[in-house]
Amino acid sequence: MDTTETVLLAAQPIYDRDNALSAVELLYRRNDQLTAADVGDSQATSELLFNLCTGITEQTDHYHSPAFINVSGDFLLSQQFLPIDPDRVVIELVERIKPSANVVESVRQWRRKGFRFALDDFEFEDTWEALVDLADIVKVDVLGGDPAAIARQRERFDRPHLQWLAERVEDMTTHDEYHSAGFDLFQGYFYARPTSITGERLNATGVQAAHLLGLMFSEDPDVEAIIEAISTDPGLAVSLLRVVNSPLYRATNELTSIRDVVLRLGLDNLRRWVMLISVVGAASPGASRMILTRAQMCSLLAARSRSGASPDQALLAGLLSGAESLFGVDQSTFIGALQLDSPLRDALLSRTGPIGRILHIAINTEYRLASRVQLEQLDPRLLKLYKNAADQVQALLNEL
Repeated sequence: MDTTETVLLAAQPIYDRDNALSAVELLYRRNDQLTAADVGDSQATSELLFNLCTGITEQTDHYHSPAFINVSGDFLLSQQFLPIDPDRVVIELVERIKPSANVVESVRQWRRKGFRFALDDFEFEDTWEALVDLADIVKVDVLGGDPAAIARQRERFDRPHLQWLAERVEDMTTHDEYHSAGFDLFQGYFYARPTSITGERLNATGVQAAHLLGLMFSEDPDVEAIIEAISTDPGLAVSLLRVVNSPLYRATNELTSIRDVVLRLGLDNLRRWVMLISVVGAASPGASRMILTRAQMCSLLAARSRSGASPDQALLAGLLSGAESLFGVDQSTFIGALQLDSPLRDALLSRTGPIGRILHIAINTEYRLASRVQLEQLDPRLLKLYKNAADQVQALLNEL
């Protein structure tokens, strides 16, 4: 795997009235200089959240402070699972989000889950009154502004619970003016410029796969959220439609909607096919065939085992064990983005438990066959099982 570090995002500190670090804003950044406006708010939100939850959290732990993050309007309204402790994050509502009744109700629901909100680039418009009531922090761009006029506007919108943040503070004079005006928090080049945070970037396919798998493997899967996530990935949606209309699942009437697909397949089969399609789309034909064969062999081994291991769980373990080869990211990083039960997580990360032992056998068999090492010591039953798995994988690939 190429371990060259790339820019994942940037961090800019936020200070309180005593010049003590209060929080850090995480900003979307890339090596290729594309901005959130270039890639779209939804994609930027997905990438930033995934990077934050699969490694960036550890890199910013030294701040010991909450992280401000921007989310897209679509993400906010979707009520999608946000895999972050509410105490560690403040959700920023950017000025591009329209304060509709649906947005207000969505923010109210997020607050019930314990999340806090900041209004970014607040321009003192009356249409934002309802969101001001729900916000914890209001950010005002003070660069070039009139401190007296901004102070008067602040008085009009102030609430007992609100903190006011002066952003784009670029000199001592501006700091002193807004400190005297009673602002609580401060951010800008006067204190620190954004600092790039580097690491490994998961490709877009990996981001989509991790997001969808996170939905499907949550403790209480939300079918509507799963349908929406599949619908935003045209390639995956078309592939699933082809699968469900194939001889494997075909009913009297052809299915034409993603909802039909999800209901026809059921959650267990849907998990299988999403991983299979993600594997094929993410890797070379050789690598995808190897991982799929490994997964199928794990399933066959589980079916013959007396340990009680689930063939479906074993198949999933085989698929997830190839994260590094498929998505170019460390396996533990990818696994950390999914809500897996402890036995499956332990099987993947430490090869323990019944499924862990099955995975070890499958990978060992795969290695011996590929490297032609000590084939004479390989149990003939394993050789036959591996061939059966390879044949079944070919049959599945023929359906795509």
